[in-house]
Amino acid sequence: MFILNISPDQTNGYFDHSRRIVLAYERIQDFYLADASKLLQAEARQAPKNVAVEAAMAALIFAEATARDEDVFTKQSIIRLKKIQSKINNDTASNVHHLIAEVEIAIYCGLLQVRLNNRLRAASEFLTAYTTSKNAYKMHPQNPVVKLLWGNMIATIGSLPPELRKYLSFVGYTGDVKKGVDLMKEAHRRILNNKTYKIYSTRANILFLISAKQLVDNEEILPESFGIDPMENYVTAIVSAKVLMEQGYNDTALKILKQIQPKEGQFPLHYFHYLFGKGLLAAGDSECETSLLTFLQNYKGMHHVKAAHRLLAWHYLLANDIKKADSLMALVPTVGLSVIGPDQQAERDAEERLNLTLIRSRILFDGGYLDEALEILLSDSGKKCCKDPIEMAEYHYRLGRVYQNKGWIYPAIENFEKAFSQHQQPAFNRANSALQAALLYEKLGIHGKATYYYSKCLELKNFPYQEGIHQKAKAGLIRMGAY
Repeated sequence: MFILNISPDQTNGYFDHSRRIVLAYERIQDFYLADASKLLQAEARQAPKNVAVEAAMAALIFAEATARDEDVFTKQSIIRLKKIQSKINNDTASNVHHLIAEVEIAIYCGLLQVRLNNRLRAASEFLTAYTTSKNAYKMHPQNPVVKLLWGNMIATIGSLPPELRKYLSFVGYTGDVKKGVDLMKEAHRRILNNKTYKIYSTRANILFLISAKQLVDNEEILPESFGIDPMENYVTAIVSAKVLMEQGYNDTALKILKQIQPKEGQFPLHYFHYLFGKGLLAAGDSECETSLLTFLQNYKGMHHVKAAHRLLAWHYLLANDIKKADSLMALVPTVGLSVIGPDQQAERDAEERLNLTLIRSRILFDGGYLDEALEILLSDSGKKCCKDPIEMAEYHYRLGRVYQNKGWIYPAIENFEKAFSQHQQPAFNRANSALQAALLYEKLGIHGKATYYYSKCLELKNFPYQEGIHQKAKAGLIRMGAY
C-alpha cells in the first residue's frame, strides 16, 4: 500500500501539475506504482500545499485497488479516497482542477463499490459525481475535461433501466444518451488536440473507450479511429485490447498484449493474464493454458475466477480432455463470485452440458473468426448438435451473430427471431437476440418491429449482462420515440 502524508492544513492550497506530478501520472499509467509513489512523496515534501499531489495520489490508490481487487484492500482504498476527496472539497482555493478531481474520485469510489457488489453505495458515489460534474459544467462549460465528465454522466444516467431512471428524475437527475455521447466525442477530440490537457489525455481515452463501447451500438469503437494510440501506455493498451477483443478484433488485441508483457518493476495486474489467455484461446493457441493458470495461481481476488475456470474447461474440451473439462466446469459454482457478467455467464454455462460444436463456434466468433465459426455451425454435425430448446436457442443466436457481423442482415434477423422463440427462460442469448433483431430492424427502417423487440428485450430479467443489454434496448426505444 502506497501512503502519502500531507499536512491536514489544506485550506489555502493551489493546483499545479508540476513536472513530478506529470511524471507520477505517467508512471501510474504504466503501472510502475512504487516509482509514482516516490515522486508524489517528493512533491508533497517540496510543495505541501499543492492539491494536485492529492489528486494524483487518488489515481494511484485506484490503480492499486483495481490491480489487487481484494475486498479488504478495496474497502481500505475507498476510505482513503474519501479522505482525499474531503480535503480537496474543503480547499478554499478551489478551481476547475479541484472539481475535476472530485468527480474522478467519486467515480473511483463508485467503481470500487461495484466491485464489492455494494450497489446502493455505488449509486450514491455516482450521484455525487453527477452533481459535482453538473456544477462544474455550469461554471466551466468550455473546459473539455469537464465536458467529457458531464457527457459521461448524462449518457450513463440516460441509459439506466426505466424504473431507476424514473426514480432519479424525481430527485433532479436526468440523462440523455445521444447528447452525452456527442459531448464526450467533442470533448475527447479537443483534449487530444490541445497540449494544455495532455495530463488528462489517458484518463479521457479510457473513459471514452469504455463508455462508448457500452453505449454506442451503430459504430465500431476502434481506438485509432478516435486518435488513440493503443501503445501510449500500459493502461491504454489493456483497455484498448479489451475493447477490440469484445468487438471481434482478436488478432489486433493479441498483438497489443504481446507487446506489453509484464516487466520487472511493474505492479502486477493479474487481469492481463486472464485477458491474454482468453485471446489465445480464441486464436487456437495452446499457450492459453499457461496464461489462465498464471491468473488463477496468482490472483487473490474473487472476480473473473469462474470465467477463467470456464475458459480452461473449454481449452481442455477442444483438446479432447473431457475429464479435465468436466471437472473444471463442476468447480465453477464453488469458486469466486457472480458479480460481473463473465462470472455470471460462466455459472449459467456450468448448468448446461459441454456442447463441443456450440463452444467451438462461440470461441471462434468471439475472436472474429467468422468464416471458421460459420463452417462449423453449418456442417452436418453442427446442425445436429443440439439436444434441447436451450441449445437450439444458442445455436440460432450464434448463427445470427455470425451473419450479422458478415453484414447479412435478413439471415441474421431470421436466426435471432428463432433464438428468441425457442423457450421462455431468461437467458443472455434470448435477450441479446431480441436486442440485435431490434437494432437490425431499426437499421432497415422497420420501426414497429424494432420497437417490439426492444420491448421484449426489456421484459426479460435476471440474466448475465442484463444492465448493459437493457441500457441499449432502452436507448433504442428512446430513438424510436417509444419511451
